[in-house]
Amino acid sequence: MQSCKTTQSVAQQDQTEVNPNLVDTPTEAIEEVEETPTEPVWVAKKGPYNAAYNQDFRLLHTQLKVSFDWEKQRLNGDAVLTLQPYFYSQKDVILDAKNFDLHKVELVDQKSKSLGDLDYSYDSLQIHIALDKEYTKDDIFYIHIKYTAKPNERETSGSEAITEDKGLYFINPYGDEIGKPQQIWTQGETSANSCWFPMFDHPNVKMKQDIYMTVQDKYVSLSNGKLVSQQKNADGTRTDHWRQELPHSVYLTMMAVGDFAIVKDEWRGKEVSYYVEPEYEKYARTIFGNTPEMMEYFSKRFDYPFPWDKYSQIIIRDFVSGAMENTSASTFMESVQVTDREKLDQDWDFIIAHELFHHWFGDLVTTESWANLPLNESWANYSEYLWREYKQGKDEADYNIQSELESYLYESESKQEPLIRYYYQNKEDMFDSHSYAKGGYILNLLRHTIGDDAFFEGASLYLKNNAFKPAEFAHLRLAFEEVTGQDLNWFFNQWFMNAGHPTFFIKDSFANGTVKLIVRQEQDPKYTPIYTIPTKVSFIWEDGKKEIRNITVSKDVETFQFSFDTAPAVVIFDPDHIIPGVFNHSKTANAYKVQAKYAEQVMHRVEAIDKLGESITADPSIIADIKPYLSDDFWGIREHAVDVFNDYQGTGDLTEVVKEIRTMAIKDKKSSVRANAINTLSTVDNEFIKTAKIALNDSSYEVIATSIYHSASIEGPSILAKAKEYEDAKNPNLVFVLSIIYTDLEVPEKLDWFDKKLAEMNDQYRQYMFRSMTGYVIKLKTDEEKMKAADIILKYATNKGSSKSTKIAAYQAVSPLMEVEGISQKVGKALENETNKEVIEELSQQGY
Repeated sequence: MQSCKTTQSVAQQDQTEVNPNLVDTPTEAIEEVEETPTEPVWVAKKGPYNAAYNQDFRLLHTQLKVSFDWEKQRLNGDAVLTLQPYFYSQKDVILDAKNFDLHKVELVDQKSKSLGDLDYSYDSLQIHIALDKEYTKDDIFYIHIKYTAKPNERETSGSEAITEDKGLYFINPYGDEIGKPQQIWTQGETSANSCWFPMFDHPNVKMKQDIYMTVQDKYVSLSNGKLVSQQKNADGTRTDHWRQELPHSVYLTMMAVGDFAIVKDEWRGKEVSYYVEPEYEKYARTIFGNTPEMMEYFSKRFDYPFPWDKYSQIIIRDFVSGAMENTSASTFMESVQVTDREKLDQDWDFIIAHELFHHWFGDLVTTESWANLPLNESWANYSEYLWREYKQGKDEADYNIQSELESYLYESESKQEPLIRYYYQNKEDMFDSHSYAKGGYILNLLRHTIGDDAFFEGASLYLKNNAFKPAEFAHLRLAFEEVTGQDLNWFFNQWFMNAGHPTFFIKDSFANGTVKLIVRQEQDPKYTPIYTIPTKVSFIWEDGKKEIRNITVSKDVETFQFSFDTAPAVVIFDPDHIIPGVFNHSKTANAYKVQAKYAEQVMHRVEAIDKLGESITADPSIIADIKPYLSDDFWGIREHAVDVFNDYQGTGDLTEVVKEIRTMAIKDKKSSVRANAINTLSTVDNEFIKTAKIALNDSSYEVIATSIYHSASIEGPSILAKAKEYEDAKNPNLVFVLSIIYTDLEVPEKLDWFDKKLAEMNDQYRQYMFRSMTGYVIKLKTDEEKMKAADIILKYATNKGSSKSTKIAAYQAVSPLMEVEGISQKVGKALENETNKEVIEELSQQGY
């Protein structure tokens, strides 16, 4: 892009000035296709216009004093809200407060001295308060509310990203749930914090806060900001005072209580702390240890130092989401809690980077409305790319962002919406692969479109202009326009304000010294725009020589011509692999061979290897072309090359390939590559067991699980001695494989093992374990064993802390045993006492 111009002029300029060899030719005719009378299922479903919340008051400060009733799962609260009319004079206040018992609503002075009760009405969702007089924008006043919050005693809902909106959660409140500690934690996004304290529950409302948490002295607490003081009380409790001195959005307020070990680091003199369950204390730095380096990298990259008082990260049980970026105190699901050995197979740095990065994009600058959610989530999603690029290299970043594109494209088959959605039907619908995956991919496209320096300077300006304030989509665009001097409406409108993505048909040919490239955008313009996309075309010859030409695609069909002395071996449209779309560009096997060898972007190399692999059975000569990639420098290439040979049925000689894969199965640096090598060898190597026996001593649970699984299918019961060595392992992959083996081989007397493993697992994994256990109980021989199995399973079906999915999986697991006398009665009694209406409804539909 050369200057600030409209969409059409940018396209014309790129074609004539940037590319002297580029000549437009007449558009080829396209057959007209008769329109179908019905809309595609994925067409955007328009709801009502969703405006940002109109603020009548500034919520300057909230003081909370809270204690907890574990038995009733309630919170006893005392709140003082400091309010100031925003601009217009006000004589009423409407606060969000879901399912409270209200004990007092009064006006107080700055020292909390009562100035008199206030009249109010309450409908279980909002408190309508009549003030004692009309207050102007120059007035500051204080409302004191004493209340009891009852989060468990209201109808809840949720979304795919955040499964429940209770706001406040008591985990194992009675201390009787198997294998689970007692904890309390909160989750505010989107509008659930008003389930435990009164507020204006909207993302554009920001406040400062002081929280006094009274907890049992044996527990630690965590909240936003700094721990100011701790006061032990005579009744065995302790009151912790947490202060958030900088304004942040109300949904980012958090609390957590439980038995946690705290491991501390620091960054530029600020505390960086990791809260984990005590048995994981020695692994805390394994899990979170890169955090200070991330803070330094993001602070420098965006020219804005981490702004908050401290940064804590806590792993909690039964979380309703993957993680949450509460200001200075992020929460994470328990799957993130891994040992050194487990981290060999699963590195959670991407989610750690994601939540940390929100402390700039989301916490420092917050979306003013859920319609603008990509201002938070698209950026946090892209931070995963940035961290990988910095820490592990561009290939790693490019390889992983491909899964984001695939996630969005999969979702697009049933849903295509604009990224910025003022007309959503439900705010929870915003938390999808559009806001996260597609949005992050679009930011990567913007970075390549305007250049690195402009991209990071524009993002930094956006942060500085909007720090500690809510922002909308236009603020982001304007920041980039201020830096670049260009009108970027053309980019932001088509990618953020319109639904869909381009679908390209591409064809290249060479004749008379000219490459002819036809590019057709095949998306339906009735629903999806014809895109303007400045991009590149790469031409590569057999000897590795390359030439890059810039073009701009802006029409439904365009033909570009390029003059060369000799025909290139392969033509690659979008060689940077940055356009979010679907591509149909057929190439010869030889073209893919050259692409695999010389393409610079890793996903173009992966594509070529995969395409060659599709022809390997019919053309054994391709074996020699793919074999070198088994030793490629990048693990993703090695992994795809190994997969090509899985279950090979051709006539080609794999002797040398098998030797190479055997070595990879034992020595490759990446555990997933070693596991894939084991998987492939099980299908092509007559001497597989020799390699598998060595791999059974691998450091990776994934490799061991893969080896045991395939060894059992080949050797049968002889593998059981080795399997027994891993019976005490808690790694889910290994546990699931052992459960499959014990089921398939009908190994007797393993009910106690199943019972033990179920107790060790979290609620999410238990439901998978029950599905595996179903096959085992079907094969039990005696009624005594079946009764024992039923008792084990029903413990979890009747456990108050079990989720809906786990309860249903448990009932399904016991269903094959119902013909045994006594079991049917036990199941019936359990169902009579079931309090989860959703469980009862779903089971009734299944015939229970």
